[in-house]
Amino acid sequence: MKKTLVVLAHPDMENSRANKAFKEEAEKLSNVELYNIYEKYPDGKIDVEKELKLLSETGTLILQFPLFCFNCPSLLKEWIDTVFVSSLYSENKVLKGKKIGVAVTTGGIASRYDGTNGLTIKEVLKPFLLSIDYVEGIELPIYSLFGVKPDLSDEKIVESAKKYAEYIKNNSQD
Repeated sequence: MKKTLVVLAHPDMENSRANKAFKEEAEKLSNVELYNIYEKYPDGKIDVEKELKLLSETGTLILQFPLFCFNCPSLLKEWIDTVFVSSLYSENKVLKGKKIGVAVTTGGIASRYDGTNGLTIKEVLKPFLLSIDYVEGIELPIYSLFGVKPDLSDEKIVESAKKYAEYIKNNSQD
């Protein structure tokens, strides 16, 4: 069974409440590798060959990040732009047929993303879903936690982190 790779993209993981809790719950899972790209690439220079090798050894890929201004942190955008495109030209199209999921946290409350005030979370994340399709990956359901910034309780964050670990387990390659 190939491992599940969780690409963590938070520029300040230590001071994060939700993404840090998600990370801690995911660390308890077997056959899951957590891969913090802000630790791996503090200079922002991504080693594409290293990333393609890592992805070739991966069964399921989860992109975990906080939503900043309706987008991902800049290093994840760079990672997707370079690694996803390079994967198309790799020997085996390393992302083709892989399950790929997006897990996000938002400062904004859920009603901001339910369509009544504009866009749904799926519409906001459409560029990521289109990228998954572009590399011929298999799109997993989106995992999201809303309203972290206002005053979401630690209990709610811990509860969501446990559900996130279940999401990873349930979507890992068989």
